[in-house]
Amino acid sequence: MASSEEVHALLLPCGGLAIASLSYVALSHFTEREINHVSFFAALLGFVLSFGIIALVPYDVWATLATEASLDQNVEPPSQVLVVSSWAAIYWATFLLCWLLCPILIEYEAAGDFSPRARLRASIRRNAKWHAGYLCVGSMVLIWISLSGGVVGSLSAWCIAASNAWGLFVSTVLMGYGLVAVPRHLWRMSNPGSQLKSAYCSAVAMDEARLSTQFELQDVINEARSEVSQRCSQTWDPGLERAFAMLQQTLEDCEQLHCELTNGARPRQQNNLPRNQSSSSLGRCELEESAARIQGLASLRRTLKRVGLEARRATCRWDELVQKCLLLEDLEEEMYPSALQLASHWQGPWARAIFRVRAARSCYQGFAWLWLKNLRPYALRAASACCGILSVVIVLGQLTMFSSQWTLSLLSLFFRRDSGFGTTQVLCMVPLSYMVCTAFWSIFRLKVAGWYGLYANHNTDTGSVLWCASLLARLAAPLCYHFLLLIRVKGTAFQSMMGQMNVVPVLGQQFNEIFPIFVGVLCVCNLLNVYSRLVKLFGLDSLEFEWAPSAAASTEELVAEGRHLIERERRRRNDERDLVELRDMSGEGGRGVPLRLQIAYLIEEGLLPHDWNSASI
Repeated sequence: MASSEEVHALLLPCGGLAIASLSYVALSHFTEREINHVSFFAALLGFVLSFGIIALVPYDVWATLATEASLDQNVEPPSQVLVVSSWAAIYWATFLLCWLLCPILIEYEAAGDFSPRARLRASIRRNAKWHAGYLCVGSMVLIWISLSGGVVGSLSAWCIAASNAWGLFVSTVLMGYGLVAVPRHLWRMSNPGSQLKSAYCSAVAMDEARLSTQFELQDVINEARSEVSQRCSQTWDPGLERAFAMLQQTLEDCEQLHCELTNGARPRQQNNLPRNQSSSSLGRCELEESAARIQGLASLRRTLKRVGLEARRATCRWDELVQKCLLLEDLEEEMYPSALQLASHWQGPWARAIFRVRAARSCYQGFAWLWLKNLRPYALRAASACCGILSVVIVLGQLTMFSSQWTLSLLSLFFRRDSGFGTTQVLCMVPLSYMVCTAFWSIFRLKVAGWYGLYANHNTDTGSVLWCASLLARLAAPLCYHFLLLIRVKGTAFQSMMGQMNVVPVLGQQFNEIFPIFVGVLCVCNLLNVYSRLVKLFGLDSLEFEWAPSAAASTEELVAEGRHLIERERRRRNDERDLVELRDMSGEGGRGVPLRLQIAYLIEEGLLPHDWNSASI
């Protein structure tokens, strides 16, 4: 017994090390290479702590069930000292990270000020407005509770209750959509034809959004260029000079980004001359004007950074959708060699190194061929059926969570006695991981998320990765506590710590037992598409989960327009690939390359403007 207990206790630090290693590898793949080290460490810590909470819950459940079994058999129970001490440290570290540190770092990265101190001050000031709003709402709730019966509970209990109530509300809304949408999405994926129609409609909306962000970026670039061109050359103010220099650097970065996103030439520079001043010294009025102008430049730089990031995220989403549509079109037309080429698109250095071996490449291509041609539809339908069963089981358990006498929770049947360490881990991780996946799948389908997300191949900016880490940290503990109530296992160390909030009025035990009933209501609404109809009725397009174009049009017109956009993108990519191949075959001189492809290459390199033909007339 002692050796088995030591092995199980050793799994905690080993599991934490494994989670940290996997999180580091994943974030290194997603995040941009220029990310701030402090921001990267904060995001890494957020992912590690959040996944640590999710991974520690099954161990806590097993330890509780094993303790109950040991007491019944008059055997020494396993020690829970390490679990109890771990919960307090992990929870409060996660709490401070997601509610304090990550929001400050997100605003710090978005700030347009020109010194670290000014950026930190702007970040704290912006976060203070949100916290002031939270404080006002909390004060009103406290006054109402005081008038109705009195305030009970410690400060930590109120903090846990407020954080848990926010997380439970958000996760309930997200799961109400995801528990229906995930099985439905997997079922549609098994039929490329039906999924293509939905993808074509999404392509119209995403193309509109992509072009809109690029136009907005071009407008802000012109505004910033005009501001830089009015830079004074004879007056000397170190703060103003530094502001103009940093604004100029950000402007050049955004111009380069715009050039890359549009596959065109860099926008032409305007030849505006700077205004002259008659004196090189600054009086008091000039200093005040200089300070005001620095604030204006900081605001302009913040806007420039924001629209640049939005344009980059929109293009990443568009590229992912185009890649998906091209694969689905090839599968629909049974063009398996082309589909195999799309599905085998490896870009990482490790993947390229492995697939240089002929045997590894042949094995992968054979399995991919078998998957795309035969196994894919059946596997996706089986996965859809399993997810649908899990969704029904979870919803039934939530409908009767408020009752202690009778229950519809089928999951609770697996946790009436100790089933062993390995079996308990699997029985916990499968439904808990599914609940987490449905919640976060819904988050990234929501348009109000502001294009935040994780984009592969180092395309995820600092704000996005911090936002994802903060959101995961905010929802991890409420989801795990909700799961423990769902399986009806009592006496865990996590429940003992979270149980402080049970004495808090309104947000305590009753809220956690009654509010999850709305998951069933939301699931029925999504099955009947009631939610989408209400969103369209009230014009709340930003709260829509699925991407749909703003303009009113029939489904046939949207599908035709989306198909045309994907065909155009396929031709463009084929031309680029042909250009690269012909350029490699023809050498540096470019002989033998068709004139049309040479012109496309010159435009891409910035040597010719987009309107070169009209300019030459």
